[in-house]
Amino acid sequence: MTAAVKGKSAILVMAAGFIGYTGFTTIPRAAAFILAVPVLWALADSRYAAFAVMLAYKLAASRGLLPGAAVFLSENHTPLQAAALYAFMSFGAALPFLVFWNENKRVRAACLILTFLVAYVLPPISLIGIINPLMASGIIFRGWGFAGILAVLVIYALCAVSKKSAYAFLCVIALFAVLPGSQWYEPTTPDGIMTVDTSFGRLGSGSFNFTQDYERASMVFGELRRRNIAQTEVSIIVLPETIAGRLNDTGRELWRGEIQKLLPGKAVIFGAELPAGDGCKYNNAMILLHDGKMSAAYQRIPVPYSMYRGPFAQTGANLHLWNNGILALPDGRNAAVIICYEAFLTWPYITSMIQRPNMIICAANLWWCKDTSLPATHMRVVSLWALTFGIPAVFARNI
Repeated sequence: MTAAVKGKSAILVMAAGFIGYTGFTTIPRAAAFILAVPVLWALADSRYAAFAVMLAYKLAASRGLLPGAAVFLSENHTPLQAAALYAFMSFGAALPFLVFWNENKRVRAACLILTFLVAYVLPPISLIGIINPLMASGIIFRGWGFAGILAVLVIYALCAVSKKSAYAFLCVIALFAVLPGSQWYEPTTPDGIMTVDTSFGRLGSGSFNFTQDYERASMVFGELRRRNIAQTEVSIIVLPETIAGRLNDTGRELWRGEIQKLLPGKAVIFGAELPAGDGCKYNNAMILLHDGKMSAAYQRIPVPYSMYRGPFAQTGANLHLWNNGILALPDGRNAAVIICYEAFLTWPYITSMIQRPNMIICAANLWWCKDTSLPATHMRVVSLWALTFGIPAVFARNI
């Protein structure tokens, strides 16, 4: 490998790392450069340089996972295990970009869609395939949805075949990045919906502490009463993920009775864990409560290892890959529900957007990473997907 090739590879890797570091946590217009990462991969002159490009992007974009996982796993795990989890998720998601790179430009272009499918859509890698650059398709093709994503994939294929096309597209991306108005890509907020963020700190997934669940529910009801939400014009209130804890029959009656008294005629969407089978496993869900009736949207992909522990595990959260994540709201609209970790993935958006929802409702429990880059990254990823599909989005978070 010549010095010029090594120098070019180093520039591509550093550029990908810089985009991953800045694209999600700095000014909104910087998100346009996320679209450039697969172009940098296509411009690489060797398989390992291409892999290094994607790995640098993954490591930089998900850097908050390293300190965040250390906090989340602190009770029973070592910092080394948190670092191993961070490395595994980054290396695993970048691996298809190593396997399917080819020296022949036409073969490389032909393999491009397969690479994205394996990395972000098809299990098992898609379970850890976070921060798909295609989420930013809406920056150029706002509201085009799947057509916009396909258009960007076609452009990437052209970039893999022709360096002139690659450099031209990089110029287009730079142009979009410098357009005036730093908030131009932010999604709108749907009418009639109010979110309530909370600051309860640790809400452990899979816990059985019903005393704490009851005490926390009392604080939530008190906050709703303090805000006098019953007198507002909003019709739907959204609370964060896991806010109700493990929701058994007693918990259901508690929430049903209190919400009917506090917010008559209004609907409340709140996070809870629903016991499954013998109660050792559970479904992580967002519950819609209206007029005493409950419906649920299950989390399709819980966090691997800490929540989803495999198909044969006796404990942990269940996987619901084929659930569409749609809640039918009382006013006739449909909402795509994205729960916490799902926001970083691709499959939950695909299964929801096929249903043509009117909005995205993203609920999360981010106490474990509140001092890292992940909360800002989380919000920007959802915003970019909302932009791509041309629908509004709302967020409810516990920190």
